Amino acid sequence: MKPARRHIENAIERLIGILDELDGDPDFEPEPFEEQHDNEDDPAELGIADKASLAFVLAALSSRNRR
Repeated sequence: MKPARRHIENAIERLIGILDELDGDPDFEPEPFEEQHDNEDDPAELGIADKASLAFVLAALSSRNRR
């Protein structure tokens, strides 16, 4: 490995270490700007994609309870 490359890698590692100390989370990555103000309702984020899926799940649970 060339000395210049090693020097750059060490500098990057030091800077990443500083960022980790600042935010307290080594895996922290800020949400992209375009997603910060995404107010679009997404039913899938509620845990169920649509009414048909909900009906299916409720029917399956109901049939289990009848056994």
